[in-house]
Amino acid sequence: MHCKLVLIVLAASWLAAPPLHAENDGRSKPSHSEVASPDMLVPGWIIESVASEPELVTPTGCCFDEAGRLLVIECHTHFPPDKYPGPTVDRVYRFDSTEEAPNAGRQRLFYEGGQATMAIADLGDGWIGLLSRDGLRRVRDNDDDGMADQVETVLQLKTKANYPHNGLSSLTVGPDGWLTIGQGENFGEPYELIGSDGSKQVGGGEGGNLFRCRPDGSQVQRIATGFWNPFGSCFDPAERLWVVGNDPDSMPPNRLLHIVPTADYGFQFRFGRAGTHPLQSWDGELPGTLPMAAAVGEAACDIVVRGKYLWVTSWGDNRIERYEMHPDGASLTGRTEVVVQGDAHFRPVGLALARDGSLYVTDWVDRSYQVHGNGRLWRLTPPADQDFAAGRSSSDAFPGLSEEEQRAAQLRTSDSISLQQRIEALGSDDAFLRQAAIAGLIDSDQLSEVELATKLSPTQATGVLAAWRWITLTAPNETAAAKQLHEWIAWGLDHPSDEVVIAAIRYATEASADEHLAAVERLLTRPALSPRVFAAVVSSIAYLETGSAAGSVRDPATEERLIKIISDSAQPATTRALALRWLSEQAEQITASQLAEWAGELNSREFSLEVTRLLAARQSEAASNVLAEIAANEALDDQTRADALAGLARNAGAHAAIINKLSLPRQSETLRTEANRILNRPTGEPIDRVPGKEDFQEWDALVGHGGDVDAGRRVFMRKTCIHCHAHNGRGARTGPDLSTLSGQITSRRVIESILTPSREIGPLYVPWRILTVDGQVLTGLKLHAPGVGNALRFQGADGNTFDVRLEDIEEQKPIDQSIMPAGLEQAMSVQEFQDLVAFLTEESR
Repeated sequence: MHCKLVLIVLAASWLAAPPLHAENDGRSKPSHSEVASPDMLVPGWIIESVASEPELVTPTGCCFDEAGRLLVIECHTHFPPDKYPGPTVDRVYRFDSTEEAPNAGRQRLFYEGGQATMAIADLGDGWIGLLSRDGLRRVRDNDDDGMADQVETVLQLKTKANYPHNGLSSLTVGPDGWLTIGQGENFGEPYELIGSDGSKQVGGGEGGNLFRCRPDGSQVQRIATGFWNPFGSCFDPAERLWVVGNDPDSMPPNRLLHIVPTADYGFQFRFGRAGTHPLQSWDGELPGTLPMAAAVGEAACDIVVRGKYLWVTSWGDNRIERYEMHPDGASLTGRTEVVVQGDAHFRPVGLALARDGSLYVTDWVDRSYQVHGNGRLWRLTPPADQDFAAGRSSSDAFPGLSEEEQRAAQLRTSDSISLQQRIEALGSDDAFLRQAAIAGLIDSDQLSEVELATKLSPTQATGVLAAWRWITLTAPNETAAAKQLHEWIAWGLDHPSDEVVIAAIRYATEASADEHLAAVERLLTRPALSPRVFAAVVSSIAYLETGSAAGSVRDPATEERLIKIISDSAQPATTRALALRWLSEQAEQITASQLAEWAGELNSREFSLEVTRLLAARQSEAASNVLAEIAANEALDDQTRADALAGLARNAGAHAAIINKLSLPRQSETLRTEANRILNRPTGEPIDRVPGKEDFQEWDALVGHGGDVDAGRRVFMRKTCIHCHAHNGRGARTGPDLSTLSGQITSRRVIESILTPSREIGPLYVPWRILTVDGQVLTGLKLHAPGVGNALRFQGADGNTFDVRLEDIEEQKPIDQSIMPAGLEQAMSVQEFQDLVAFLTEESR
């Protein structure tokens, strides 16, 4: 039977004794009677408490054994406070079946031992697997006295890192009997994962991984990479592997991922904790990486399949979610449905599915990472008319394999698939079919037959690069494979396609391959260097020269390189402009006056544009004063002066004199129009009738064509757009980065998004509605940054952030109404709307 695990981004526990009340952080802990029962949001289902402190405290993983008995981990070793009265090792309790409680009756101690025990699973033949951050033990009760008496260590993680919950973290048994083991980012430290037969995988810096091995710990293999911490995993009836995992410091959300062999899911710890480095991706943004299937709640801990749903615990959002998955090419995608919502003292961790279809949930209770004296075990019971054990109708079944998924399976493993067929599949629009072809090239040994002279599309070439990179990741001592990879990297760095160049840069950088540094630097002289390639090049150079990247969003080495380029008069103005675009507004080594002086000297539209955008983003008095000087400088071109005017819009009162002066009739139309827009004066020709909100065809005819791109950029800067969206390196990252829209989206699609923003909301940008205990209703995007003290931080529709204390939250839930304000078209003139559409689609360029 497949038993469930779990870990949690906090785990630890003590034992029965008087409940420990908070020497750890000075906050009082809720007693048994103070913990409210969570709300069950699915009609007919019932949630009830099965066990709690002092008998069960700070539980983490749980599973059912072959006899249908529930096993629960108490982890006593996760940051125990001083003078902790509990055990010095972890415990596992077994809940024996009784007539009154067939799934979780009498509680008995089954095993005591181990540190930072994260997950538990039934391995068959009486063995129970216990996964700790540093290894896998299996235990068995040979004399049938209810206590495990045989203990074997079958897998070891050797590393200097010892943080409790970023080592080995998840454990599940596959339909073929192999074990799947999740490993967290491990602080990027070097590691060896060693099996019982001496087989091993080594690494460090690549982020979290998924491995597999036999139940006895032999034949250790890597399955996939690119995670933060893959805390929970399970197989569905069609034998797909699913994982939920946490997110980096500045790149939410947590992810639900469909795992396929040899895949890269984008994150690498070596490039920083923030997750915002140009060589990291989170939703398949970089070539050779795969996207998420859905966004899940904060601190997602475990996942199980029940019926047609994937059920997920969210420790951070105090809830349990489920996902009905739908075919999407050679994968599936889903959307969040909250099924259980608790208050701040509901911290669900582990999930286990009983034979009768009920679900058991462990509850950490408190947000403290330190062990404390509280814990709960809950049972979720379905309606009586749901005969789970007797089987389900097809409408209740989890989706079977689609034709595309069956094709992917053939590409991965079939001997009948030729090299040419796999090469063709590398060019597919479906990322999961491409990944299947990569796996097939590796598994079949056909990869070595692909020569550098082979005619390949950019997507196909990226696939070949990814395949060689995978081999060197899993077998770093294979010198022949490493030689092939670096030959392909050198070839890729000279490729005309941005996609191939970025993949080659990423693989060269992660390998710290100094031999490619000169080729990467030469890319700065490439004609028509794209912003994406420029960002990858500069960050690569900084990493290859220093051997590290900063843990935060801002990387000092990268900023130093950018400043060097900006200050170098020998560099082309276009290259200096790109460097300025990627320089943080918080980096003030270059003064506002120096920027204005360079803008005047260079007489470059590209450079001047980036100067005004940077100064506007700084929002300081010095920056505003220089913007006013630029706006007044008649020696500069009108577009640059108008850009400077737009940058003054947030502080228009202090610069009313120059704004009013430039609104006068004697000024050029460009300056006059921008000044009048700041002053909210009508501009352009009036129209007879405004179309209805959903009359998209008429709106497209009205504003979808003929706008001014430069004026539209200024609309983006002046209106609320920039409060939530970034474009070419400037703006907030709360909403989608709109830089990628150019050439990829029609004017009608942009218009639809502005007029009906809630029609389609991406998984990264789902807003939350918060009901406070005093009756306030707040709406905002949940930010990854913590609030002050014991609070959550959100961003409202106005772009401003606000904190809500945990104890003030009555209820919080995701909503299907976009944070992007409805009626935005009413805050613009028709001409402004037209210009904004032109800017976002770059129609006029």
